Amino acid sequence: MAKIFVSAGESSGDLFASLLVRCVLSLRPGLKFCGIGGKNLAREGVKLLARSEELAVVGLWEVGRKLPAILRAFGRAKETLKDVDAVVLVDFPGFNLKLAGVAKRLGLPVFYYIAPQVWAWGASRMGQIAERVTKMAVVLPFEEPLFRKFGVDATFVGHPLLDVVKYRKSHLKDELRIEGSLVGLLPGSRTDEVRRHLPLFLKALDILRSKLPGTQGVVAAAEGVPRGTFRTAERKGTPVLWGRTYEAISSCDLVLVSSGTATLEATLLDTPMVVVYRTSWVSYSVARRLVKVSHIALPNLVAGRPVVPELIQSSASPESIAEEALKILRNGGERMRSELRTVREKLGGPGASERAAEHLLDMLDRSNFPRRPARRL
Repeated sequence: MAKIFVSAGESSGDLFASLLVRCVLSLRPGLKFCGIGGKNLAREGVKLLARSEELAVVGLWEVGRKLPAILRAFGRAKETLKDVDAVVLVDFPGFNLKLAGVAKRLGLPVFYYIAPQVWAWGASRMGQIAERVTKMAVVLPFEEPLFRKFGVDATFVGHPLLDVVKYRKSHLKDELRIEGSLVGLLPGSRTDEVRRHLPLFLKALDILRSKLPGTQGVVAAAEGVPRGTFRTAERKGTPVLWGRTYEAISSCDLVLVSSGTATLEATLLDTPMVVVYRTSWVSYSVARRLVKVSHIALPNLVAGRPVVPELIQSSASPESIAEEALKILRNGGERMRSELRTVREKLGGPGASERAAEHLLDMLDRSNFPRRPARRL
């Protein structure tokens, strides 16, 4: 029976990969999947040989602590590729691009979904991708022409968040007995991110409360981050919500958010935001020399211009975060909401997972899938 290896190393990648697998199986029920992922892929019946929660890191310095787990997972993946018929890679470029090299040497067709953001680092890795990737399904509109320019067979399929993020009418303000402005704190989906961002957000919230009496905050906590990481917020009387992220975002007048997928979630829920990102100084120093884009926030990248404020590293002080938040709260955020609706239109329509599944199956059919020659590295 034909078997496909899927690799998704982070929580958002696990979600998007699971939606892709579900759509593929609805079209080809006999396929089998194994690989690397989290609870969402496991729920779709994918046999996991490593968990994405053990591998997710941001920055060069942070990789060191998880390097043993990453190397173990890569070793297992490398062995498993000898017994599969195709490979599906989802985001997680540091790991997945190396895995694509192994697949290439084994003669396996490689489908890349949620493109690695190598465009932010210049063109140096584009040739590597063109050589190793058979087909790429991209989710940001500017990516297709960019990758095609370098010989990558890329197609824009829209963003899967359009099928995931649903507006929910919420009575959260009533539940929390809040009469003034409600500010959401989304410090990230990884423990390191939360530890860096949550103290900044809480201090900024204190400043906002002093400037705008009646303002309250709520933390939207990501699953997989230890509960103890949010103890400071609870001690300060700021509620921490689990499993209610979209409800929290849609109920807030503004969110303070770590750069990443959550910025697009806020965009789709029509919620103004201040985007913040801090990493270790080692990682930042290296990135500063390599990054070639003028923005880091996804709404700004999609728009091609600044539509939301973004504060990076030393610029991300509690005072500067509060200052940007005050500007938005005092004018109601209507101008930003209008800009965010424009960004949403550029992300395509619903059905990204179905379109990606069709492209994957087309790639497999063109590759004479399944095929099981004897393989050696």
